[in-house]
Amino acid sequence: MNETTRATRNMYEVILRQLIVLVAVLAAGGSVVGYLVAGLPGVWGALMGAAIAALFTLGTVITMMRTADRPVHVMSAAMVGGWIVKMILLFAVLLIVRDRDFYSPGVFFVVLALAILGSLAIEFRAILTARIPTVEPTGGHGAQAPGERPTDPDDIRPA
Repeated sequence: MNETTRATRNMYEVILRQLIVLVAVLAAGGSVVGYLVAGLPGVWGALMGAAIAALFTLGTVITMMRTADRPVHVMSAAMVGGWIVKMILLFAVLLIVRDRDFYSPGVFFVVLALAILGSLAIEFRAILTARIPTVEPTGGHGAQAPGERPTDPDDIRPA
């Protein structure tokens, strides 16, 4: 595993740990506030919002961790496939609960909105503070590994 892949995986591990804490705090705190605001339906709204947030945020990070050392087309296919599955699940859940009164839609929305904002903050901070190398040294100007083609236009000589 090269340095870039190792640093990328470390970044995703940090994001995963922080997202788990975020979802747990939202589930617990949202349940308490939801109960105070709307009773038992508030608790169910908070738990449903936290569960959907967990599905989306944790699913994305786990997919990225598993495909960090794969080619871009494999990683992209995994992300798009995962997104489609998550959208189908979300759509199904929303269809099932749309006319039910066992949960509070307001609490559900607030917990989900807080999860989105919190996950964005966690991911942005992790990306900005990650020490992922963008260039890996090759051992000197013009030095290539056996069989490697030069990347600097000045090093390219006609055959």
